[in-house]
Order: sequence, then C-alpha cells, then structure tokens
Amino acid sequence: MLAAGLAAAGVSLARPALAEKWPDRPIRLVVGYAPGGLTDLIARLIGPALTEELGQPVVVENRSGAAGNLATEFVVRAPADGYVLLASSGGQITVSPHTYGNLRLRPVEELEHITMIGEGDQIVCTNKALPVGNFAEFVALAKAQPGRMSYATSGAGGNLHLFLEFLRLETGIEIEAVHYRGGSALLPDLMNNQVQLSLSAYPVVEAAVREGQIRPLLVIGRKREPRLPNVPTATEAGYPALDTCVNWFGLHAPKGTPAPIRETLQRVVATAIRKPAAQERLAVLGLDPVGNSPAEFAERIRAENRLYGEVARRAGLQVD
Repeated sequence: MLAAGLAAAGVSLARPALAEKWPDRPIRLVVGYAPGGLTDLIARLIGPALTEELGQPVVVENRSGAAGNLATEFVVRAPADGYVLLASSGGQITVSPHTYGNLRLRPVEELEHITMIGEGDQIVCTNKALPVGNFAEFVALAKAQPGRMSYATSGAGGNLHLFLEFLRLETGIEIEAVHYRGGSALLPDLMNNQVQLSLSAYPVVEAAVREGQIRPLLVIGRKREPRLPNVPTATEAGYPALDTCVNWFGLHAPKGTPAPIRETLQRVVATAIRKPAAQERLAVLGLDPVGNSPAEFAERIRAENRLYGEVARRAGLQVD
C-alpha cells in the first residue's frame, strides 16, 4: 500500500515538473495529409507562432495516408509530454471513427482537444446545365428521377461523404455517391455534368462559380457567404441540421498531456490567429479564426461525434 501510494505520488509530482520544464527541445506538429493541403497550410500557419512564443522549433511532420488516420494513430500512441501534437481536420476526429470499419482508434476519447484553429462554411454546388435555380428545385428534380443523379466526394469514408449522405437523408432524395481523389479532382466532372452535386470549401470552387461553370445552391454554415449574398444557408432553406457540417481544423495532444501545457498551447494559438495577418491568411483559405477553450472544443467534438455516429448508422455508411 505504501509503495503504491508513493508511486502514485511520484506520478502526480512528475507531471507538474514536466510541465515546468516544457519545452526544452523541438516539438513535432503532425499532419495527416500531404504538404500543400489545407490541414498542412493551417499547421504551417500556427507553427511559427508556437516557435516564437515557446522558444523551441515547432516542426511540421507530414504523415499522410488513410484519410489522416495514420497521423491520428501516431499521436494517440505518442508520449503525453507535449512534444508530439496533431493538427487535424474535423473528419479525422468525428467522422472517421464511424465510417472506417477497421479503424482501431477512438480519437474523441484518446486525445486531448486543445483548441479549434479555424472553421469555414462549405458550398453545395450543381452543374449549370441542370434546369434548377435553387436548392428546392434541385431536390424536386432529384425526387422526380430517383437514383439517376450522383454526388461527388473527395474520398470514400471522409467527411464530405458523410455530409452528403446526411444531406441525402435530410432531403429524402435518392442519389448515388461517386468518389474522387481529392476535392479538386471532382470539379471537371461536376462542370461536365458527369456528377450533379458537390460540397466544397468556397475557395475550391470560387473560380468555377465566378466563371459560371457551376451553380452554388446552398451554404452549409451558420451565416451566408459574403461573396454569395443571394445563396441561402441550409437553415434558411429548411434544413437546419445540415448547418453543423462545416469544415474545421484543430490542435490536439496525446491523452494525459499535462493541463499547463494544454493551456499554454491554447493561449498561444488563440492569440496568434487573432492577429490581422493570420486572419487574412485564414480568410484566403475560407476559414474564420476560433481559438476556443479546451473545454469548449471538447464539447463541440462530443456533440459532433454523437450526431455523425447516428448519421453513419442511418446511412449504413462504412468502408474498409
């Protein structure tokens, strides 16, 4: 009993001591996607701010594969000492556990959620050739020809796949999924009417919308897109549940990372993303800065996890 008590005391004393010395060597900021992607760009936005504030290099490390799940697993298994962090997309945390049947991770429970870096609306678009002027007309057309239309995703089991299945369930239309390798790969087929519906961050489709090659129908988010003032949100169109399906990016650490380390990371990131230069860069990426507290971020993640688990169950959505 005495030995056990001393051992427990040793653990409890070791964590504050660890936090007091941290950081005394470089920090690895792990990204689950290739260089140049949106998650990578977000990591490289906050990395220099962390380096400057913490006095140690913060090195972005790309571990791409399995829709970001390889990186998530790497960080889940890392020591909880503040030297390995995860820059994630939302899909890695709240979608993948429900859509990948062989996933051995529970990132909602197995990570410390530090802060949401940014979030952005997504735009539902269709081909300009379809005789529809708004989302209600698209739904009516799809219902008149069930199973004859298709929607494009950036990969089976990813967040766009689940979000568009959620749209299918909420609207009651019968529409088939076609999977592509990345968001930009699907655009030519959308423009050529090989697929009839897509969901993308606005910067991905802005040029095609501006040139009249595709037609925006709906904003998935809590406010209208300023550059598309006449396009309603999902709530305005009568589908409020869909407005949860936004694009977000966050910072996480292995479970058990000391609270002082987590609090420092949250404070540094929240301060950095509120600076005008960072806000400008986020805006180019179609994102608004967030910087919420660990408790707020964790609650948001738990709520999304419950919702997306139910959506995946209703849709029968699971990939190998």
